[in-house]
Amino acid sequence: MDSRTAHAALRIPQQTLARLSFAEASEKGIAQWLGSLPKANIGETARQLYQGMIELNQLQTTPERRLAMLELVRHDVDFVCKALARHYLGHSIVLEDKPRKVANLCQALENHLASGYKILVSQSMASRNNKDGRLLATALQRGIRCLSGPLLRAYQLYCPVSDSLWLELHLLYQISREYKLHQQPVNDSLSLAGRSLTPEHSYLVALLLGCSRPNQVRQSSLEQLYRALDSWAGHVRLTTADDPEALFIINPLLDCPPRYRSLVQGETLDNSLGLDTSGLVDALKHHLLDETDNSDIQVPKTLGLEIIQHLSHSWGNLAERSFSRVPGRGKLELSIGMSACHYHLSGVSFVRFIDADETHANPFSDKALRNRQEGWSNAFDGDSKIDWHTASVETIDYSGKTHEQEEDISIYPVHSLPIVNHSPGGFCLSWPREVPRQLQAGELLCVREAGESDWSLAVARWIRQVRGGGTQMGIELIAPHCTPCAAKLLRKTEEPSQYLRALMLPEIRAIDRPASLITPRMPFQLNSKVMVMQGNQETRMQLTARMAATGSFTQFEYKVLEQSASPGDQTRKETTGSGLQIAGDDDFDSLWKSL
Repeated sequence: MDSRTAHAALRIPQQTLARLSFAEASEKGIAQWLGSLPKANIGETARQLYQGMIELNQLQTTPERRLAMLELVRHDVDFVCKALARHYLGHSIVLEDKPRKVANLCQALENHLASGYKILVSQSMASRNNKDGRLLATALQRGIRCLSGPLLRAYQLYCPVSDSLWLELHLLYQISREYKLHQQPVNDSLSLAGRSLTPEHSYLVALLLGCSRPNQVRQSSLEQLYRALDSWAGHVRLTTADDPEALFIINPLLDCPPRYRSLVQGETLDNSLGLDTSGLVDALKHHLLDETDNSDIQVPKTLGLEIIQHLSHSWGNLAERSFSRVPGRGKLELSIGMSACHYHLSGVSFVRFIDADETHANPFSDKALRNRQEGWSNAFDGDSKIDWHTASVETIDYSGKTHEQEEDISIYPVHSLPIVNHSPGGFCLSWPREVPRQLQAGELLCVREAGESDWSLAVARWIRQVRGGGTQMGIELIAPHCTPCAAKLLRKTEEPSQYLRALMLPEIRAIDRPASLITPRMPFQLNSKVMVMQGNQETRMQLTARMAATGSFTQFEYKVLEQSASPGDQTRKETTGSGLQIAGDDDFDSLWKSL
């Protein structure tokens, strides 16, 4: 590939300026300019960097001087983009005007920086003095790395990747192979631990990110995944397209990430490459079985178990869809989050749910005991309760609805969404209006068809923004019905935790699915012992197996350790008993020391 072809394919501006308006066109001049930027004012710093990068890419200068200036600017662009991330991450998926402009500014800054290195690639290819290839190798590695930033940001915002970005990534790597520089180490202080990276290694990071099904991953997890890929890329390899070990095919002539081999049909593979991810998948599976430091791969502690499982599936064999999709009609109602699901399933706020179940239904519960032990409990009438409702007193409700009820309805709204298509396992839905801020991949949902009263349980599996079509979301049904409950963690040496919202899913024998408990991610863990309050009963359980986990909730199998009856049931047992019963050894534990 000659420099003219590369120049046209890489979309770089023409160099028409003999000098810069904001600084001397030298390494020293750029360093002084960067030192004068008001770093405390990120907005002004971003503005000057943006305008300065445009001029710098139009400057006529030597490859060596361009590289020296770009290396200085690169660190400040990285600093500004990280500082601006808080303005668009953690917001609603469909950004408002200001966050959207900030995200676009970050994309523009890194794209302009990438253009500078692409200019350097074109100049180096045309230069006859590039004997050892170090300058070209640096430009190629930096160009791939700079394009990976906008790639990650597009995935974090569930937006389509900008046109030609994948084509340019493929082209930069093809140039590195043509010049035999793809394995040339390049010092990169912005990489993990400041290690050296080759152009191929940087390319593999982008490829792995692209085929990780990023629209099924939460924003915060994508950032952590991108950081981990610096060390994980060494576990995968690029090979020929006809290699049977290559699960993915990379066509450098197509503007797309790697595709599963099984989905590539009727296409010539002469210019394509294969991506073998089996080594990485094996290392991740080994880590899931042995989470010690002796595993073959370094997994950040902030990267949850559900993400590791998701990546093992994404980079492993493609699972075929169990049911075909059918175009949908009508609308589906849903509410988002564990709190909303619990509220709509129970019909009351969690405070009232706990008060009704824990205090009134069980006078021996922790809450009832605490109420009796408050400051006035030692008074002569401190343990008695006056029933004000026995008198025939007329009450007037001036508000119609209590403040608590109004607050709950406003906090847990029900959204009515058009159905794009559906299958027995789930739905594809469209958001015609603003998307709620709390919606993330892996979020728990309660859903029902319009006009129905019963809620089903579901999870948001993927989210994407469609050009000209708004936002779409894929949901998977978990259970046709479930029961709201409350769960608290039991500790050996400390007081139990407070009751938290939980959902009880019944056993489904037809598909051999055991009964399960859905809890918040924290503090519940595998093998934890918990107390579950459901109706008038408290049940002591142990969480025996993890069935599913997302960034929002965990689903456990459980076994019942002990079940305490309600006070009414206990009274009936005491009055209707037919004599003495033979008890187990544990029934005498409290007796031995008193004899």
